[in-house]
Amino acid sequence: MAATSYAMIAASSPHVYAATADVIKEGEETYADNCATCHGEQPNNTSNGVTFDLRKLKPDEHSRFVNSVLNGKNQMPPWRGVLQNDQIDDIWDYIRATVDK
Repeated sequence: MAATSYAMIAASSPHVYAATADVIKEGEETYADNCATCHGEQPNNTSNGVTFDLRKLKPDEHSRFVNSVLNGKNQMPPWRGVLQNDQIDDIWDYIRATVDK
């Protein structure tokens, strides 16, 4: 896995970062391998409400995202022990880069 590398955008908001292209690419690959089956490609949810539409996550909901991935939620199984923390952060960065563009 690529080391997570961030550039601070706004010093007043500790959760606002711009990920490098390499981190986003790692996130895209991890997402495709582990998330796209249920949450749709790029994330373009096509489940008609069966799974959570990741495009609805707000930039300040990183901790909510991490908690849901690690511990599972509703129909989603927990990914603790399957995905490493840096992989989860890379997925988050990929989602943010895709949704926020």
